[in-house]
Amino acid sequence: MVKCIFLLLLGVIPSITGIGIFYIKLTPDQIRLAVATDTSVNVGWHIRTSPLNTTNPLTNPIVIFGTSLTTLTSASVYIKSSSYERNLGFGVSWFYSVELQYLKPSTMYYYQIVGSGCVSSSSILNFTSAPFLGDRSRPVRIATYGDLGVDGLLGDYTNGPCLFEQALNALQTKLSEIDFFLHHGDICYADDSPVLVPLKTYEQAMDYCQAAMSVLTSARMYMTATGNHEINCTEVTDIDDLCPSDHRNQTPYSNRFNMPSNHSGGYLNTWYSFNYAFIHVITISCETDFPNAPSGNLLDNTTQVNWLKNDLARVNRSITPWVIVQCHRPWKGSAAKQTIAGIVNCPQCQAAFEQILIDYNVDIYISGHVHWYERICFDDTTNTTNYVNPSGPVYLTNGGIGNPEGNESVGTEANNSCVIVFEPGFGILTVYDDSHATFIYYRTSDLKIMDEFNITKDRSSLH
Repeated sequence: MVKCIFLLLLGVIPSITGIGIFYIKLTPDQIRLAVATDTSVNVGWHIRTSPLNTTNPLTNPIVIFGTSLTTLTSASVYIKSSSYERNLGFGVSWFYSVELQYLKPSTMYYYQIVGSGCVSSSSILNFTSAPFLGDRSRPVRIATYGDLGVDGLLGDYTNGPCLFEQALNALQTKLSEIDFFLHHGDICYADDSPVLVPLKTYEQAMDYCQAAMSVLTSARMYMTATGNHEINCTEVTDIDDLCPSDHRNQTPYSNRFNMPSNHSGGYLNTWYSFNYAFIHVITISCETDFPNAPSGNLLDNTTQVNWLKNDLARVNRSITPWVIVQCHRPWKGSAAKQTIAGIVNCPQCQAAFEQILIDYNVDIYISGHVHWYERICFDDTTNTTNYVNPSGPVYLTNGGIGNPEGNESVGTEANNSCVIVFEPGFGILTVYDDSHATFIYYRTSDLKIMDEFNITKDRSSLH
């Protein structure tokens, strides 16, 4: 019970249970789903402790689940509990991860985080499990974007206020048309606080952002990539109070998200892969762990590259004919004004990864980092909306949904650029069958279609 007690002098407002002493009920929030395996889902959430208390408030995190609201008879498997903050005066954040295993395919499941002690239970939520591996009975629809963050002064000036909330509203409107999300790095932009997001600390900005995103992340599997804003404090000086050690080296991202790295031989939410129906999805890091990586190495400059080759070599294209790779940085397309004119966005990424993607016939490479939407021409040369048997991956830059830094303008337009859209928006990739897919880019303000194109692949060699 000590975990729940807080003194009157500190000005908290729960129910009074004694003179000058309050008992605080803590609530799980920031609930998020992620693919774990072909038949299991990871559930993560957050609880902030009462002030002056750092003790884990939920020592036995459990989620109960079932196929109806009244039969939540299955229990989760524990994965981890963690905390990373060193600023302890106003309590700390604890993060939890469990797995719901042995799920039936394409089935609606109801789930609830179980409270204990001073922690209340969550409401009962629901999601639909993945189809069985290789299932082609219906199209798969994937929401894609990078660089989504809470509003700030510059973002308000360039794109208008409440862009973050506008994006969430648009995505929520489209939620029934989405099976899962791919977020190509730069999640929430908390390291822009307090410079561009006034009156919010890093943790406040991150907590606000992830709590608001729960309308999406608690209902659909939300698969993330590492961006430069996840690795270190990239927009503020290295004064320790502004960029403390617990905000560097991907520490918040490693605690706040739970990607299937352990199940796919990857590392720390940074590189991993998973299957969904007849699609194999790979996330790699364009920030660390390859030669001349922009943000150095978490391990070394060879492990990730070798893992990517081995993961691609294991893909059975007769089961998962489509292979999609997401990473934060593009290496094709136009240069923003603040980059060196004529230099692609990440030449070292291109040197490390491009030939591997070509050798293993990857279908789509999708990234963010640059704050606009850009579609690279068919085979780098042809302006068309029908990409028929391209010789390499289809390249998309999709970082324009909105963030506190605002969207960018072109310094040097690339010769291989077919479409650039500066207005905030997001994409939905619909994969219909072995050979056909459509990508649509929607403007967030009114869901107007700003770009649409088709991909057709000859898979006859698979049959």
